[in-house]
Amino acid sequence: MNRNILAAFSLAEDRRALQHILGDAHRQLHFTSTFAELQTALRTSLFAVAITDSQLRDGCRWTDVLAELQSLPYPPPLIVADPLADDSLWAEVLNLGAFDLLAKPFEAREVLHAVNSACCRFASLEHARDSLRAKPAAV
Repeated sequence: MNRNILAAFSLAEDRRALQHILGDAHRQLHFTSTFAELQTALRTSLFAVAITDSQLRDGCRWTDVLAELQSLPYPPPLIVADPLADDSLWAEVLNLGAFDLLAKPFEAREVLHAVNSACCRFASLEHARDSLRAKPAAV
């Protein structure tokens, strides 16, 4: 199962918090702080989940990250993080196609639940794709 996580956060304190919560032997965290770095990472690796701040240092928003992910053949689920995570933003995030919304500062249990759920979703989609590829074409 792919356990690579792409995390796009401009603030070092957010990166440290995620490293503390998610940095175990079963996950590989890859941090970026700009949209350009995120794009480069997506060209070189396959990720099971992506987590992004609602706005990155270079002015790109989570919607830009979502559009970039959706352009991939196998897009990972996107989790958005925001200090003002309210019902309105949560509805927008879900309605536009992201997987979940996390409030900042991070609560370890919420982060673990969201990331594990997103990884399971990606794994089930990956399994379905592999099954379809393995089936012989109907004659």
